[in-house]
Amino acid sequence: MLLRKKLLALREPRLYLSMERSYLAAIKFIIIAFGAGLLARKAMVALVFFHDQRLRPFFLALYHVLTIPAVLALFVLIPIFWRDLLALSQGPSVAAKEMHDPRVYFSAERTFLSWTRTALSSLALAFVLAKFDFFLRKFSLLLHQPVPLLHRLQGSNGLFLAFAGILLMLGFWGLAATLHDIRQGQCAVHHWRYTVFLLTLFLLGIGMLRLLWILAEAKA
Repeated sequence: MLLRKKLLALREPRLYLSMERSYLAAIKFIIIAFGAGLLARKAMVALVFFHDQRLRPFFLALYHVLTIPAVLALFVLIPIFWRDLLALSQGPSVAAKEMHDPRVYFSAERTFLSWTRTALSSLALAFVLAKFDFFLRKFSLLLHQPVPLLHRLQGSNGLFLAFAGILLMLGFWGLAATLHDIRQGQCAVHHWRYTVFLLTLFLLGIGMLRLLWILAEAKA
């Protein structure tokens, strides 16, 4: 991260955009890991149809290994991001001519694509979870056998759907803000946008914790 590498703080748009891309890559990894953990939990639930519990310990261990570190990493990421943001904002601003460098436009486009890719990853994961729920419900109806935890696991995809929508909004917001800065010839920090982003991450972490708490109270 910025402070650990002891880089020179400078209010330069490409530094902010590069920081965003780095954290978005980490967030995408966290989302995929947590979603994979939920899929492992649902796979463990699906074992009821096959009357074979030998794989249950494996899926349960995979669920804990993927979900718990993912939630912890998300909460650790929030203060580190804010710390790096404050370090950058305390530096001097670049000259107006630096704002019109074509590389700033290209960096803004790459960052917007990073927001989009992270949102699409979350959206794809939401559809995978919903499809697995549909699979469990159909098996339950065909075999006339109730599925434990099915009602508790339903709706978990909504968390990732909402997160994907907010990420897309923040991506468009960031692109528009950067283009406005270029036209003005000065680099702004955009604390409001980053505050909304970090608040979204915090609420996402709370939603993850709540889901883990619900599953911990149930037995399947």
